[in-house]
Amino acid sequence: MKKLIASSGGISISSNEALHVLQNQPAFMDDFNTVYDEVLKQVVKSINHLGFKLPGDADLDVLVHEITKSIRSTYKQLRKEELEICFANGIRGVYGEFMGLSVVSFEKFIIRYLASDYRIKLGKTLPKAELPSPSRELTRQDRINFAQKAYEKFKIAGSYDDLGNIIYNFLDSEKLIPFTTPEKFGILEQARQKEYQRLQNPASMEESRKFNKQIESLMSDHGHLIPKAKKIALNVFFKNLLSKETKDIPFIL
Repeated sequence: MKKLIASSGGISISSNEALHVLQNQPAFMDDFNTVYDEVLKQVVKSINHLGFKLPGDADLDVLVHEITKSIRSTYKQLRKEELEICFANGIRGVYGEFMGLSVVSFEKFIIRYLASDYRIKLGKTLPKAELPSPSRELTRQDRINFAQKAYEKFKIAGSYDDLGNIIYNFLDSEKLIPFTTPEKFGILEQARQKEYQRLQNPASMEESRKFNKQIESLMSDHGHLIPKAKKIALNVFFKNLLSKETKDIPFIL
């Protein structure tokens, strides 16, 4: 059973349960009827808690159907298991004032829940994907599992920092990185622009003194940009998978 905690900031889930919530798959990957049933349950609960009169079956169906569609098409990082907290906090004014309960009201609850400090902190409580013990060599399945965990983290956070380009290089070796040569050059240019912006704001006097030399290197040397470009490319790849509602990275097993 979920352990809810009430505080001045609204209702939340205890840390152990919170860890579990984001390990569920996003609601858009669930069956429509499964999400519909959970939305219906939480909408009815919200209406009852406020002492409002339940709408007729037809109107209630339209309301729940529209909210479910929005969750699956627009709020793709939301888990259906989060709806209880989201709506409970919403009707209690945690996310600001609202006028009645409508599709717009519930969507505002979702938007503000996803942007809340509580939700942001949830993402930070996820356990880090751990590599198997270095006492044995990684198998292909180990690497597949590690890549899938990276994709899961991307779904939650909207980005993934691929340290050492481990995930990108593995996916590339599996012939899963689909970018054409022109697309790769475009991503390389993105990395160059990102690095240029970083150099515009030197973190130290020493870095400031090296500015001209670094800019010259940036314009002429691609080598040090490639790891940064690979990080960008991996995030673009994950974003494309997510936009197609792809549940897992499509490895050939």
